[in-house]
Parts: sequence; structure tokens; C-alpha cells
Amino acid sequence: MRHAPVWRAVWVAALVSVFCLPGQGLAHRVNVFAYIEGDTVHVECSYSKSDRVRFGDIEVKNPASGKVYLSGKTDEKGNFVFKVPAEARAAKADLQILLRAGEGHQNDWLVKADEYLTAAPAPAANQPSTAAPAPPTAAEKSLNPAASSPVGPVASKAAQAPALDAASLQALVSTAVDTAMEKKIAPLRRMLLDAQEKGPGVHEILGGIGYLVGIAGLLAYVRSRKERPGS
Repeated sequence: MRHAPVWRAVWVAALVSVFCLPGQGLAHRVNVFAYIEGDTVHVECSYSKSDRVRFGDIEVKNPASGKVYLSGKTDEKGNFVFKVPAEARAAKADLQILLRAGEGHQNDWLVKADEYLTAAPAPAANQPSTAAPAPPTAAEKSLNPAASSPVGPVASKAAQAPALDAASLQALVSTAVDTAMEKKIAPLRRMLLDAQEKGPGVHEILGGIGYLVGIAGLLAYVRSRKERPGS
């Protein structure tokens, strides 16, 4: 009967691990998830799938130099949206998105430079012009009578239609491919976020309980050895 209090302590430790520790671990967990759409970064922050980080502090910086590009707070749904800073784009720098959720809880997400550089839309200068050609002047009509005929303007417009060079065509194709890929990848991002926001599974909980019970049992064994006469 002398060792009954020891084993009672083991059972108390096991019950504490079941009812207290998993819940505390889940409450202190904070998730950050970011993805690119064009030149915009979308950030989603949460404690769990149903509990968002409201008005958490966000800081976007260069992880290599420590340069802070911008800061702000998440909205009521735990979201934060910002344009890729021009300074970061010029330096082709990665973006570290740091979330501080209060009480010392924080996490971060790294957006690689390649992600936003390849996802950015083609510059406006590369887009073909769609403006209608200017009507022919009197001098042009005198030099080219066909320009004033009913068929002339049609042919003239066709001749003046801008031709796409290789760079412009490549930019248009790249933009179309990026848009199509974005639609395909969006559901995968959501699946990844949902997986991040799930709490610990049964295996993790049982493993934690077994670990704590094992430590308690070891301590109980050591204590019982010390209490034996002649030990």
C-alpha cells in the first residue's frame, strides 16, 4: 500500500494530459498561409479552421536584409492583402510575412521572389494597341486615292493593324497560362490551408499521452526505488 500514492500520481498525470494539454496546444497554435494572384499577395491567418486571427499584426520584410517593406493588421476574417512592393520587385527579394497574434504567439510565411515575378501580369507597354487608326489627311488622299474609296479605308485599317512581335506574343501567352494555372491551383491552396488548420490527430494525441505517462512511470519507479529499505 506504500506505493499507492505513486501510482495515483501517474493516473492524475495521464488525466491531466488527456483533458488539458491537447486543448492548450491547439489554442496556442497559429497558422499563416499566403498565395499570389497577379501582383497581389493574399494572406490568411487562423488559430484553427473556425477561429481566425482578427486584427493580428502583420509585417512584410526582406528576410535577407531585414528591410521592412510594409506593416498592417488582419481584418475580421483574418485576411490581409497587399501589392508586391516595388522596392522588393526591383531587388527580386523574397518576402517574409510575419504574423504576431498576441501573447507571444507568432508564425511566418515565406513568398519566394520567383512566385510573384512569374505571376505578375505583362506590362501594359507590351499589350497591342486597339485604338482605331486616324483618318487619312487631305495630303494622303491626294497621294493615295484608294484611301477615300469605300473599300480603301477597310484595306487601310487592315494594313495599319499592329503586328505582334515575338516578345508581345510571348507575354500574352504567358499571361493566359498564368491565369489558367491560377484557377487550377486555387483549390489545392484551399486544401493545404485546411490541412494546416486541422488540430492534432488521434495518433498525435495518443503519442503525447504515452510520452507523458512514460515519464510519470519512470519518475514513479525511481521514487519507489529510493523508498525501499537499504536502497
